Formats: sequence, C-alpha cells, structure tokens
Amino acid sequence: MTRRTIVMKSNSRGNQRNAANAESKLSGEIETLILKRSSTETIPLQRLVREMSEELACQSDKIISEIIKLQADKRILIREPTPYKTLRQYLLSPISLWFWAVVLTTLVSLSLVFASSGWALYLRFVFGGLLVLLLPGYSLLGLLYFRKDDLDYMTRLALSLVLSLALATLVGFALNFTPFGITLPATALSLGALTIALQVLAAFRRFQHHRLQRLATFAP
Repeated sequence: MTRRTIVMKSNSRGNQRNAANAESKLSGEIETLILKRSSTETIPLQRLVREMSEELACQSDKIISEIIKLQADKRILIREPTPYKTLRQYLLSPISLWFWAVVLTTLVSLSLVFASSGWALYLRFVFGGLLVLLLPGYSLLGLLYFRKDDLDYMTRLALSLVLSLALATLVGFALNFTPFGITLPATALSLGALTIALQVLAAFRRFQHHRLQRLATFAP
C-alpha cells in the first residue's frame, strides 16, 4: 500500500513537471514569434493575436498574457489606434473642447466691442479683459507647449498673462504704423485674429502629437 502511494505521488510529480516544461516551451515559442513578427513590421494587436492563435493552436488569453509580460519588460511597445484620422475629426471631437472654448470666447469678446450700456457693458469689460490679458498668451503657450504635462496650470496661467501683455504691446506697436492706427476696433480685431490663428496652429500640433501617440502599432 505504501509503495503504491509512493509510485502514484511520483507519477503525479512527473506529470506536473512535464506540464510545467510544456508550458514553459509554449511561452518561449510565443515570445520568439512575437519578437520576430514585431521586428519586421508594425502589426495591429488584434491581428497578431488571431494569427498566432491559429498558428500555435493555443488560446488567445495565453498569447495576450505573454504580450503583457513583454510590454512590462519594455521589450515591445503597444499603442492604441487613433479614432481621429483628420484634423476636422479631431476638432469636432470632445477632446478639442479647449479649442472651441477659446475661439468662442474670442468671438464673444469681439461682438461686445461696441457695447455701451446695460449688462452688455459689464460683459464687455470681462470678455475684453480676457481678450487682452489672457487669450493671446494662452494660445501662444498652447502652440509652444502643446502637451498637457509640459506646464502645470499655475505656470501656464502666469505665463499666459505675461505673454498676452507682450503680444498686446506688439500688436499696438504694429498698428501704429498702419492706416488704421491704435483704435479700439483695430486692436480688438487684431488680437482676436491673432488668438484664433494661434489656436488653429496649436490644434494642428496637438493633432499631430495625438496621432503619433496613438498610432495602431505593435513595435519592438
């Protein structure tokens, strides 16, 4: 009875050892194939998992777990596909609310330039202050530092104020040499056009960065 028990335990250990060896061998094959495929071309993740499942006749969960391990070891890089292929799609997406917020605020400021009474006059002071003191500099910063983590909020706000004053001064200096002169309509329209132009350029840079960060790639 004791001998039979020892033999059964030995067989059980042998089976476990064989299963572990087979599992390790399969993991090695999956890793080798992943690195080989990703070193020659950029591969969508879904297609890679499907093709390797068919080729190795194993479950996709096993392949995905090996992919996660390789990514954790920084031996491969996985990026998500971009849902916005054109600048127009990007601007009409929810992640571009910052763009429309500045553009609409600028347009409202311009529409209130000639307000002279009632609540419109107070709104003119508020939006006019934003147009002169904040929006141009904020748009310029968005062009220069288009990534969110480039600057913290307080630094971005402080620099926006400083740059806005500098841009307003340069606009006034330039208008002084034009037939329009330094008048309220000319100054407001110039600052508004400059702000919107900088916003468009900033949106284009962010769109390019967004596409580079979320290309559907699977690369070493």
